[in-house]
Amino acid sequence: MPKAKALTTKDDNARVSPYSKSKPSKSTTSSKFNADKENADAKPSSKPKLSRAAADIQSQYSDFRDIPLDEFDDEVPCYDDASIVRRKLNKLLTDKQYIPGTNKKWTQASMSKEMEVLESRMGGVECHRNSTGPSPRSLGTFLKKKGKMGGGDSPAYYWGYVLLEKLRIWEGGKKSKAREEAEME
Repeated sequence: MPKAKALTTKDDNARVSPYSKSKPSKSTTSSKFNADKENADAKPSSKPKLSRAAADIQSQYSDFRDIPLDEFDDEVPCYDDASIVRRKLNKLLTDKQYIPGTNKKWTQASMSKEMEVLESRMGGVECHRNSTGPSPRSLGTFLKKKGKMGGGDSPAYYWGYVLLEKLRIWEGGKKSKAREEAEME
């Protein structure tokens, strides 16, 4: 077996040490191509332009919780099934949207608190008269259910629907086709 050669050239010594002794120049570190885009702070986005209807509603009411909804027998009729309400509530949670009028993002706890505030302002529903709105735990349980009406008996379904309806009106959103068909029935 032949003997190994001793490292003698400058290039061979450079291979042995893992880091070069020279520091990178400032021009390469500050270059826009070397910037760490993934960990850079996101620029605060400007507020989206409001539709005329949303601007009218927001000028008329100081808070989205104050928007009145059509009630029949002291209850707001639910035109969306539980799976649609769950999908919309989960979208609020995953998109990290801000609660209107605050600088806080939606969490299950904040969502539950908003539903409790809605119940205290509107009064309880007949089947949930003694409750104080859904707790974060019952909201989490509702969000984990499956199927069109899985969790349809939960107070989180009703108050989640009311919350979403007020947010839709506040933001100037349109009704879906399925929603309009359900209103016709």
